[in-house]
Amino acid sequence: MIATLRSAQLSDVCRFQNGGTPSKSIESYFTGEIPWITGADLVGPVALQARSFITEEAIASSATNQVSAGTVLLVTRTSVGKVAIAGMSLCFSQDITALTPDPKKLDAGYLVQFLRTREDHFAKHARGATIQGITRQVVADLAIPLPTLEEQRRIAAILDQAETLRTQRRAALAQLDSLSQTIFLDMFGDPVTNPKGWVTQSLQKVCGPINDCPHSTPDWTASGVICLRTSNLTIGGWNWADTRYVSEVTFHERSKRGYLVAGDIVLSREGTVGIAGIVHEGMELCMGQRLVQVRPAPTALAPEYLLRHLLYVLSPARIGQLMVGSTSQHLNVKELRALRIPIPPLPLQQTFATRIQAIESLKATHSKALAELDALFASLQQRAFAGEL
Repeated sequence: MIATLRSAQLSDVCRFQNGGTPSKSIESYFTGEIPWITGADLVGPVALQARSFITEEAIASSATNQVSAGTVLLVTRTSVGKVAIAGMSLCFSQDITALTPDPKKLDAGYLVQFLRTREDHFAKHARGATIQGITRQVVADLAIPLPTLEEQRRIAAILDQAETLRTQRRAALAQLDSLSQTIFLDMFGDPVTNPKGWVTQSLQKVCGPINDCPHSTPDWTASGVICLRTSNLTIGGWNWADTRYVSEVTFHERSKRGYLVAGDIVLSREGTVGIAGIVHEGMELCMGQRLVQVRPAPTALAPEYLLRHLLYVLSPARIGQLMVGSTSQHLNVKELRALRIPIPPLPLQQTFATRIQAIESLKATHSKALAELDALFASLQQRAFAGEL
C-alpha cells in the first residue's frame, strides 16, 4: 500500500525528444548501420528490430534523434498510444516521441505501464483530418503518481508479469489457428490449385441459401435477440465483447431473408473481409448489415471444411478477384455463389471436422483464461496507479 501518493506532471520528471525522417530522395542516408524506426516497428514491449538503417550524415541532416537503450518510446502520430522501451540505441520518426525519465524520480518500466493506462485519454485528444496525432503538451501535462522508486519497480514487475501471461495466451491461440490451417492443407491440399484432384462444384450447387442482408441498421434494444455485426466475427469464430440486440418483431422481419440455423456460416462481405464463423446449436441470431449467410448442404459439405476453405480463399492475399466497388470495396455475392470449391469425400471432411472441434475446445479454454487475465490486468492497472496495489 502507498500511504501518501505524490504525483508530478511528466514535463517535470521526463525529458522529451521529437523524431524525424531523413530525406528519402537521398538513398545514401539509408545505407548505414544505425537503426531507424517508425510506429509500425513497435510490435512488442521492447523495440529490438528495425526495418531501416541510416547513417550519421542522415541524423545530422534531419530532425531525427538517436536515443539509448532504455528510453521510453510513445507513438504520438498514426497508431497513437503504442508504447515500448528501446532495446538498443536507435533513431526514430516524427510519429514517435521519446521520453527519458529522471532516474532519481521515475522508473522507465513504471512509466511505460502508466502510459498504457492512458490510451483512452490519448484517443480523446487526437486531432487531424487524415493523420491523427496528439501534441507533446497532451503528454507533458499528464500527472503521474510517484511512489518511491522501489515501489515503482515493484508495480512495474507485477504488471509486466501479468502482461507476459496475457501474451503467452494470445500466442497459444495464434498457434492453434495456425494448426487448423496446417491440418486443412495437409488433408486437402491447396484449395486454389487442388493438387489432390478433387471434383469441384460451384458454391451454389453444394449449398442452400447464400444471402446477404439487405436491411438497414435496425433499432437496437437493451435485450432480445442478438443481431450480428462484422465486429462479432473473427477468423473462424465469434467475439461477443460488443453485442447488440433487436426486438422479436425485428428479428422475424430480418429473418425473412437469411434465417440462420446451426451449421450456417456467416461471413463479412465489407470492411474486414475474410472473417467468418459457424452458427452452433442454441444460437438464436439474425444478420446485420455487411454479412453473408452460406448454408452448406449436409450431403456434400461439412461446415468446418467449408469454413476453412472460405477463410483460405477469402484471405487478403487471394480475395481480390471477388471484390467489387470503386470507393467501398466489398465481396461480390454473385461471384461468391459461382466460386468453385473442391469436394473431398464427406467422411474425410468429417474426420477433419472432428480434429477441428478438438482444437476449438482448446481455444475456448485459452480464450476463457485470456478473458480472465484481461480482467485481472485491468484491475491491477487501476489499483497500481491509485496507490492500492
